[in-house]
Amino acid sequence: MLLPMLLLRLLVADPALPAGTPAPPVVVRGEGGGEVHLRLQGRPHLLLFFSSWCKGCPSYVSYVTRYADLERYHVALVPIDLQPSELPGEAEALWRRIGHRRPLYFDRYGEVTQAYRVLDLPTAVLVDGKGRVAGVLVGARRKADLQRLLRSAR
Repeated sequence: MLLPMLLLRLLVADPALPAGTPAPPVVVRGEGGGEVHLRLQGRPHLLLFFSSWCKGCPSYVSYVTRYADLERYHVALVPIDLQPSELPGEAEALWRRIGHRRPLYFDRYGEVTQAYRVLDLPTAVLVDGKGRVAGVLVGARRKADLQRLLRSAR
């Protein structure tokens, strides 16, 4: 996973998908291992790319899932773990420690990560209700930054 991210960084001058860009399709693996095609229309979705091997990710994921006021902004959370270098069950254990019952998804081969130009973790990509990228936050950010991003989906 690290090598494709580094190669993408070299090839892409502006890594973030610009606001207004149609959101690429999201085909991930569910916790049971089956393929899941996510439909990112009808309401805003926050794609949260992370991994348990990323030092800042566990605390940021915990923060986003507990304190980001996602319900207030009517935003659906889509947590996507970059699983390839992890031991089986690590991400699920992190998810349980955080205390969430939302579905957890895996980008085992990095296709979604590459399509969304994710170069650093954690990365949050907001997709508006019409299926367009509304904004991107890279790295563990402050609450004000996240709330500003969430407001942009309206």
